Amino acid sequence: MKAITKKQAILQSLEAMDASEMEKVLDYIKDLLYNPANDLNYQKVKQQAMKEIRSALKNEKKETEPILS
Repeated sequence: MKAITKKQAILQSLEAMDASEMEKVLDYIKDLLYNPANDLNYQKVKQQAMKEIRSALKNEKKETEPILS
């Protein structure tokens, strides 16, 4: 008797499902992987990055402006 790996068992189960059952499984997996805290963390990192970019652009602009005397 041939031993079935977990991966093979999962694939066989998926092959036996209809489209709506597969959609439910995918939604379940997405819910397991989705973490709202990651969204908040992403937004904070993005906001900080944009501040740093603005600051760098302002500094670069100041350095390249001609000095009128």
